[in-house]
Amino acid sequence: MRKRASLDDLKDATSTITDTSLKSARLALEFDCIEYLYWAELFAERLEKVEDFELQKFARAYSLCLLGQLPTKPKTCPFCIQYGKDKGCIGCGYALTHGDCEDENSAFNQFIEAFQEFGKAIYQETAKLSCSPELTRRALTTSIYASNKAAREMLDRIQKASTLRFMELKAHYMDQMISSVPRDLFSDEIRQKYIFVKGKLKDYW
Repeated sequence: MRKRASLDDLKDATSTITDTSLKSARLALEFDCIEYLYWAELFAERLEKVEDFELQKFARAYSLCLLGQLPTKPKTCPFCIQYGKDKGCIGCGYALTHGDCEDENSAFNQFIEAFQEFGKAIYQETAKLSCSPELTRRALTTSIYASNKAAREMLDRIQKASTLRFMELKAHYMDQMISSVPRDLFSDEIRQKYIFVKGKLKDYW
C-alpha cells in the first residue's frame, strides 16, 4: 500500500504546475459546475410534476446526472493537462505522490473504479424505493438543494485558488456531491458501494 503523501509532498507536487495548466483545469471545472446547476434546476422543476410511480426512475436519473458532472476527467486536472497526452506523465507530481493513474493500484484508479461501480449500481437498480413517495420527494429536494449549494460555492472558491488549494477544493467538492446522492432511497448494495467509493476518495488527494 502506498504511503499517504504529506503536505510537503503535495506542495512539491503542485509547485511545477503552470498558471496556464491551472487556468485550463479551472475553466473546465467551472463548466462542469455551471452545467450541473442547469440540470439541477431542471430536475427541481420536474420533481414537482413527476408522478409517484416515476419516482424511482427519476431518482436514478438525477443521481446519474449528478455523478456525470463531477470533475473526474483529465480536462479538470492540471497535472493531466500539463503532463498527460503525449508526455506520458513524465515529471507528473501527482503520479509521484499518488501513483501513475494508469496503475491499477494508484489512488486515482482505485477511486475511479469504485466511482464507476457506484454509478453502475444506480443505473442497474431495479428495487423499489425504500421510502414513501412523500419522503422520497423530501429526500430528493434536500439532495438537489445540497448539491446546488456545493456547486455554487465551488465556483466561487476556485477563482483565486493555488494549484494546491484547487486540488483540495476539488476533492472536497467531489466528496460533497457524492454525499448528496440520495443513496438511502436505494438498495443496500448501493449504500455499500457509496461507503466504498467515499473511502477510496479519501486517498484521491
